[in-house]
This record gives sequence, structure tokens and C-alpha cells, in this order.
Amino acid sequence: MVIIDTAATVWWTAGVPVRLVWSGRRWRVTDTPTRLTVTRAELPTAITHAPERTVGWRFQATAEDGETLVVDIVPEGGGWGVARTWT
Repeated sequence: MVIIDTAATVWWTAGVPVRLVWSGRRWRVTDTPTRLTVTRAELPTAITHAPERTVGWRFQATAEDGETLVVDIVPEGGGWGVARTWT
């Protein structure tokens, strides 16, 4: 795992990421993105379907040269940033 902290430009289709430009390279999302969510800890345990807040996305991304990474993106300022990558 590599910790990253850089801005990314993300394109969306139907509310999910489909491609990004990050670290000077173009990447396509090549799997089904997964929402990263949190649920408020102070909610009563009797709530069976507690509301979740999206705090990021995880997906596989493939560059034009074929390099593939798993990427976590998170909101950063008014846009998105790459928080972590795995090879």
C-alpha cells in the first residue's frame, strides 16, 4: 500500500466514477466502483438500516500503458484526491 495525497480530475457517469486524470496520467475505471461509507456511531442500535454517508470511492483503474492499480478517491477541497493506491 502506498499513501498518496494528490488531486485528481474525475469523470462520472450515472453517479459513479468512470475515468480520471491523476499524476499526469489518464486512467479508466476497469471494474465496478465501490462506495466507501460511514454510519454515525451515535445512532441507536435498533435502527436496522441506518443512513450512510459516502466518504469516497474504491475501484480498479488502468492507465493507457496497461498499468493497473486499485485506487481510493476522497473529496478534497472542491474536487477529489487520490488517498491510497495498491498495485
